[in-house]
Amino acid sequence: MLLIASNTESFPEPVFPIGAVYVAGALQRQSARVMITDLGTLRSVRQLKKDIEAFRPDCIGVSLRNIDNAAYPAVRYYVPSYVRLIKSIRSFCSVPVILGGPAFSLFPEEIAACLGADAGVKGESEKAVQAFREPGMGKIVAGGLSGLEDTAFPKNIHEVFPAFRRYRTIGVQTARGCTGGCIYCTYPRLEGNWIRSRDPEIVASEIQRLFRDFGKRDFFIVDSLFNADENHMVRVLESIAALNLPIRFSCYLRPKVSDPGIFALMKSSGCVAVDFGTDTGSPSMLASLRKPFSREDIRAASLACREAGMDFCHSLILGGPLETPETLKETVRLMDELSPSAIVAMTGIRIYPGTGIERMARDEGILAQGDTLLDPRFYFPSMGPHALLKCAYEAVGSRRSWFFPGKRDWGAALGFRTVRFLYRRRPLWRVLGE
Repeated sequence: MLLIASNTESFPEPVFPIGAVYVAGALQRQSARVMITDLGTLRSVRQLKKDIEAFRPDCIGVSLRNIDNAAYPAVRYYVPSYVRLIKSIRSFCSVPVILGGPAFSLFPEEIAACLGADAGVKGESEKAVQAFREPGMGKIVAGGLSGLEDTAFPKNIHEVFPAFRRYRTIGVQTARGCTGGCIYCTYPRLEGNWIRSRDPEIVASEIQRLFRDFGKRDFFIVDSLFNADENHMVRVLESIAALNLPIRFSCYLRPKVSDPGIFALMKSSGCVAVDFGTDTGSPSMLASLRKPFSREDIRAASLACREAGMDFCHSLILGGPLETPETLKETVRLMDELSPSAIVAMTGIRIYPGTGIERMARDEGILAQGDTLLDPRFYFPSMGPHALLKCAYEAVGSRRSWFFPGKRDWGAALGFRTVRFLYRRRPLWRVLGE
């Protein structure tokens, strides 16, 4: 099977196609012949054709990561590019095309119809994708949620994934699932509402092999929240620290920990930067978004992170239910107090199916009857999108540490492409905050 990682979005950073890599590892363990073609580094339909002709697959799997960039108002919609990709593949060969990935899992029927694929995997693909080699399978198969004992990179990843060496930062997953109840989040639907963890020793061993065999020093923990299961996180950190390797990594965290000393352990194991999924600094908005932490938790986590000597960012979502000019100001004041390395602020909430914000939007009549949400739809408070943007920009003013991804098409900006090239070893928000 030829696996095509279809993501070509390079802003804010090129994303290591970890989903396709783990699927390739699973197929390899089932004795399947497998190769990964990465459009993020390929960027040439002609080269894609060469890869298909050289590998001669009996089927092609296409991983679809995102529907859009969820950044209002400069929304980038990726589905048309997926349509073109499938048409190109069809013009090169006649083997079955199987779709998968997070984007497909959120909109399986809609995307299958739109792209005209032969089949698809809704959910995790490691075990399900092999099923399409068996007769009698349906067009869309549910991948299910199982243990992560067999989740691992292919043994010969540099051969299975030729573009592997071009990535400076390598993604590593330690767990899947989310127990939170945030009103906009798709992770419980995609990964389950409980935590499934990999063996910490296996995670550390994976990092060790990538360092030893390929010289990889920079990693990103791709878990939706590394500290969703704090005990598991501590065991992973201890296993990584025991390697005593000169590596660096960053991660997403919930801004709430039981012991501030955890940040010192993170630092000693190689963590250099933390992205807190904070969303807001207003008490009423924390409740509105159903965040499982308080302003005091945010303060304590930020202080402990700073004292441990790590850079940190707060990622925000402005414009949830009941947002007002005053709640926006509360958020800005808290960010001023905490003085993080950077603040990344989204405006409006992208509405995805099966989320609390979708149910709220339908109850409020924001969505039209039959709207599937495949085309980007955003939730805004009663003040409306234009007033929200005006209030947010005015509240932030000229503060240099704030960044609004939706303010313009940053991915096409020459200045940001230059910054990305010059600082490839660091999260872009660490550069923007300087």
